[in-house]
Amino acid sequence: MSAAQRKEGVEAGSNVAHVKSSQVNGSNSDSSIVLLTITVPTVCYSDASEWILDTDAAYHIFPKRDWFASFEKLDNSLVQMGDDSTSNMDGVGTVLIKMFDGMVRELKDVRYIPQMKKSLISIGALEAQDLECSGRGGVLKMLKGSMVISKGVWCNNLYCLNGNMVTAQLTTFVGSDEDSTRPGI
Repeated sequence: MSAAQRKEGVEAGSNVAHVKSSQVNGSNSDSSIVLLTITVPTVCYSDASEWILDTDAAYHIFPKRDWFASFEKLDNSLVQMGDDSTSNMDGVGTVLIKMFDGMVRELKDVRYIPQMKKSLISIGALEAQDLECSGRGGVLKMLKGSMVISKGVWCNNLYCLNGNMVTAQLTTFVGSDEDSTRPGI
């Protein structure tokens, strides 16, 4: 970090703010530094085609390991693809998606297949959870009773989810340099 950045107290390009103790307790000593780390939920605004609502998929599938909110590693698991090839299924977990209405919903039992180019939401897996599928006028809705849980919009001859990925949870850590090796509180 440059002297100018130290003077400002913020490291550019990070979520870590280094505040000199003089800014906290009035002294001019650099020997004690307070470290404040805040990780905020990040909504990734990717194109609508990132999640495809698929009637043929047996599982929800996602190719980005670091975007799982929870994850269980699987060893020696293969999945047969639509073209009869096989791919490694390296894990299963939960991803968070901010829906069209602003609600953040969990998509559970998502298979991690790093070789995939697109992410798939299995309509069959949703229907097995008592969700109803209704399509009309270029919009596919997943309903639980009368509540619309998710929507897909017609794009490139496919229904694509109207929502965005949430890639981090809120965590906060406040303490001195001596405490900086502890996990967030």
